[in-house]
Amino acid sequence: MFMSTYRSKKAAGLLLAGILIAGAAAPAAEAAKEAPKVLVNGVNYALDKEPLVKDGRTLVPLRGIFEALGATVDWNQYEQTITATRGKNEIFLQVNKTKAKVNDMEIELSVPAQNMSGTTMVPLRFIAEALGTYCVYYADQNLITITDRVES
Repeated sequence: MFMSTYRSKKAAGLLLAGILIAGAAAPAAEAAKEAPKVLVNGVNYALDKEPLVKDGRTLVPLRGIFEALGATVDWNQYEQTITATRGKNEIFLQVNKTKAKVNDMEIELSVPAQNMSGTTMVPLRFIAEALGTYCVYYADQNLITITDRVES
């Protein structure tokens, strides 16, 4: 009888623990489904397309972020290329290619630029390399920060 009661209490305890864990995990899973919040130089920026993860890399919309950082962006529909200018920097890349050029210096993209429903998505790291910014993704806060480097 003692063993039977012990097993019942143990089973009830395990069931309760499982319910509590599942309940706590649900909000975390729901938060992970939301698009990351994006701050450009400390200002909350609404993107025209949500960032996504592909092959372990965070892809973000190029035009909106480049323009928020003061770059001009030109799109060539026929060649599927982008030319962007910011200050003395000229950036050139082609959709579905893993190479880009910044001032004639070739940069390797970890995943190719993607055209997703008319929006060119590029790896977050490319933004930093192309424009000389700091880009950080804080997974625990579901937050992307993009900040200009301060020149001294």
